[in-house]
Amino acid sequence: MRALILLITLTICISTQAQSLNGWLMYFGNTQIKESKFSIHHELQLRDYKIIGDHNQTLIRVGGQYQFKPYFQATLGYGFIHTELEGTPNNPFAEHRIYQEGVFSHGILSSRLRHRIRLEERFIENQDFRGRFRYCLFADIPLNAKQFDKNGVYLALYDEIFLNISDDTSIKTFDRNRAYAGLGYKLKQNLGLQLGYMRQHVGSNSGTNHLMLSMHQKMNWK
Repeated sequence: MRALILLITLTICISTQAQSLNGWLMYFGNTQIKESKFSIHHELQLRDYKIIGDHNQTLIRVGGQYQFKPYFQATLGYGFIHTELEGTPNNPFAEHRIYQEGVFSHGILSSRLRHRIRLEERFIENQDFRGRFRYCLFADIPLNAKQFDKNGVYLALYDEIFLNISDDTSIKTFDRNRAYAGLGYKLKQNLGLQLGYMRQHVGSNSGTNHLMLSMHQKMNWK
């Protein structure tokens, strides 16, 4: 309970003191299909150029997953992304995205590590088709005796690199990099919250700062 209060308090403090931050509100869900190795990933992200206000993106992602091994899971999915430019006019445009990914998981002492490799086929409104390769290393490090059980508190870290795949020579290979650190709290065995900070570098542009609040949920479809 103390960790939950800390998360809420930290969110309020940062929101009032750091208006230059971008704000991302996210939900990540996974529904297990009965006792099988199949599951469904469902995700919603709301991204703003400010903590609240000046909408940047709405991202909806859904995918079918299969657990080949205890340490390896693969996903085939689809994403819809609505994007608006900063300020006015916002000139909105849409993107349809197909993706394939594999996640390798393992532990080091009491910590959990995941390696995610993702390929994306991107169909962006009024743009030529392009692809993208992404690699992300996640690390979850428990901070109390509960570890990843109910009332567990943990440190969440990740770094992800994005590389463009295109025949257009004007599109550079390096797309962006995201580095993240956050504090996680398990409300229940299958439900957790994370509050974190991300530094993002897009192309050769200056880095941007992001405050991120996310919910992570696992369910069973009986």
